[in-house]
Amino acid sequence: MMRRADGPTGGWAAFTTLAVVVLSVSPSARLPAQDSQFGIQGLGTPGKQESVRARSAGGAFAPFDAFSPLMDAALADIRRLSAGVTNGTSWRDIPSPDSGEVTLRTTRFPALVLAGPILPRLTVGGGFATYLDRSYGITTTDTLIIRGSPEVVTDQIKNDGGVTDVRVAAGFRLGRRLAVGAGIHLLTGSSRIVATRRFSDSSDYRTSTSRDEVAYEGMGTSFSALLDLGRDLRVAGWYRTDSKLRADLNGRTVAENDLPVSFGGGVLWSPGAQVVMAGSVAWRTWSTAGAGVNAHDTFNWSFGAEIGSVNSPFRVGARGGQLPFGLDGAPTEIGYSAGLGRQFAAGRGRIDIGVERLQRKGTGLTEPVWTLLLGVTVRP
Repeated sequence: MMRRADGPTGGWAAFTTLAVVVLSVSPSARLPAQDSQFGIQGLGTPGKQESVRARSAGGAFAPFDAFSPLMDAALADIRRLSAGVTNGTSWRDIPSPDSGEVTLRTTRFPALVLAGPILPRLTVGGGFATYLDRSYGITTTDTLIIRGSPEVVTDQIKNDGGVTDVRVAAGFRLGRRLAVGAGIHLLTGSSRIVATRRFSDSSDYRTSTSRDEVAYEGMGTSFSALLDLGRDLRVAGWYRTDSKLRADLNGRTVAENDLPVSFGGGVLWSPGAQVVMAGSVAWRTWSTAGAGVNAHDTFNWSFGAEIGSVNSPFRVGARGGQLPFGLDGAPTEIGYSAGLGRQFAAGRGRIDIGVERLQRKGTGLTEPVWTLLLGVTVRP
C-alpha cells in the first residue's frame, strides 16, 4: 500500500518561499526545434502523465499516485485539499547539417493536479497534463527552376504548440480495500506555424513568410479502479477512450484523426517498512489515427522502487516501449531514471527532484534525451 505522507514539523515558510522561487524560473530564450524530432511525424509526441515521484521511478508509480493525472481512482487517497505541479527541462541532441550535432533545450510544466474531498468517501479533482507535444523546426534546401534558371531556396518551418488534456475527475472509496474513479477530459490547444522561404539570389527575389494558427479540439472519458489485496499488495487497472482530434484553421476544419483507446494496469508491493516496488504496463491503439500519419499501436512498460523513509526517499526506475508515429514501424524508447524526495511541515509540503535518461530510435533517427525534473506538492 502507499505510504502515508507524514513528516517533521517546521520550515513551512521557507518551503513556501522556495516553491514560489522555483516555479517562477523559466528559460531565458525560446529555442527552435525544442521538442522531439519524433513529434514531426504524425500528430506529435505523447506526453508522460506522471508526477516527478512517479517519473523518477520509471513511471511505475503513476497508477497509484494521486498527483499523476493517469488514474482517477487514486484521487480517493487524498484526504485533504492538495495541489501538485511538475516541471521538466530536457536537453536533446539532434543531427545538424551545419554543425554535425546540436543540443536543444525545452522547459515544460507537463502536469498539474488540484484535488480535495467533498464527502467522507468522495474526492474531486482536476488539472491538466500534456497530451501531445508538437513544437519543432525544420530547414530544407532545394533547387527550383525559375524563368529557365536554377535558383537555390531554403525553406524553414517552425511549429510551436501542442494539445493539452484538461481533466475533471472523481475518486470514490467503495470500501476499505476498493476505490473507483472516473474522469472527463477536454483536449484543447493550438499550434503557431511560421513558414519562411529565402532565395540565394536576394537581389532579385524577396524572402516570403506565412503565418497561421491551428486550433485543436477533442474529448475523452476515463475509468479506473484500485484494489488492496492485503496490507502490502495493491493492484490497479484503467481504461480510457478519446474522440476524434479536430484541427481547425481560420474557423474551418482541415483535419480529423481518431484518438486511441488506452488501457493498462499495475502492481505495487511493499516488502518492508522502507521499501516500495511497482510495475505497470499500458497499451494504446494509436493506429486508428489513420495511415496518413504513419500511426502504430504501442505497448509500454515500467518498473521502479522507492527506498528509505517516507520523509526522504530515494527512487530508481526503468521504462521501455514504443512511440506511435514513425516510418516503417513504431520508434522505440528506453529510459532510466532516479530521484529524491523531501517532506516538510508534517507532510504539508513536499519537493521531489529527479533525472531521466531516454534513448529513442526510429528509421534514420536516434535521439538521446536528458530531463531534469522538479515537483512541488502542497497540502495546506
